[in-house]
Amino acid sequence: MTVATDPEDTPPKDAQSGAIRTLKKCGSAVPVSRSVQDIARLEAVLSPLLPVQLTQLAGGRLHSELLTLDLGALQVLRLRFDRPLHAGGAKPSGRQLIALDLEETAGRPVMRSHGLELPATAFFGLSARGEIHLTTPERCSLALLSLDRNTFLQWARDLGGPGLEEQLEGVNWETIDPLRFQGVRACLRRIFRLAERSPALLEDPAIRRRLGGDLVPLLVEALVHRSGHGERLARPPARIELVKAAQAWMAEHPHEPICLDGLCRQVAAGRRSLLQGFREHLGMGPMAYLKIRRLHGMRQALLAADPQATRISELAAQWGFMNAGHFARDYHSLFGEHPRTSLRA
Repeated sequence: MTVATDPEDTPPKDAQSGAIRTLKKCGSAVPVSRSVQDIARLEAVLSPLLPVQLTQLAGGRLHSELLTLDLGALQVLRLRFDRPLHAGGAKPSGRQLIALDLEETAGRPVMRSHGLELPATAFFGLSARGEIHLTTPERCSLALLSLDRNTFLQWARDLGGPGLEEQLEGVNWETIDPLRFQGVRACLRRIFRLAERSPALLEDPAIRRRLGGDLVPLLVEALVHRSGHGERLARPPARIELVKAAQAWMAEHPHEPICLDGLCRQVAAGRRSLLQGFREHLGMGPMAYLKIRRLHGMRQALLAADPQATRISELAAQWGFMNAGHFARDYHSLFGEHPRTSLRA
């Protein structure tokens, strides 16, 4: 089945993502594959397509791999990683995002979107409004598809899926019929396998057009025949708004000293509610999360600093780490390298 609208007709220039421009700078449409061993670099590599803030929630050096494909108006990304992550931030304006889990392992920990446990056969990230708030288990393999939203809705109308815009209004995830979900996942796996084994083939516009023509109808059909609604009808989980409010305060006051009682006052919450909320949705207490976020901020600062003019202890003190030995230990435990190594990098 092919798409009535030619997938090679790209969206308006100002709607194209930085990922497309990056690929075009390379001079071809061959897949872009990267192995990234660092959370800060992973965030930077993702930013043209998805400008999110990433937080590594467990210690140890991150191992991740990105495979980016340009199928005309449709950008497809596969992201694999081996540490639990939290992603937060605004969604790119004017884009339709569709994300799904490529793993099939039964019984493994679930992902959470805005505090809600995602079903195994969910498409998520669908809402054009709002923010990203996703927490993942370790050893994930995710697919992310991004295209101009108006183009996607026009394709849906051409393929017999009118009214999809109204059906998805305010819905951030949908449970998909298992057979149709498997069809989309199998198609994506074939595309990624082709990209890995024969990347030069994707220089051919006809092959890219065919791949997009195979994938888009499956996406539309899966959404039209979805089997359950997401956030619009679901009751928000307990304490998720408290967690978001605390995260927002941490982001807005990266250097300000704070204790648990002070944080509770800032978000008008009791100690028990805030502790339970963070443990439910991020797997740790609020002060442990605050330390991790500030270690991430310190890492960004080290990577951007001049090695010849920077004293690590002074920079660490700005981020609230007054004991140099404890800071170096915690930093190495989370990122798998010493602060001085990051500074030299």
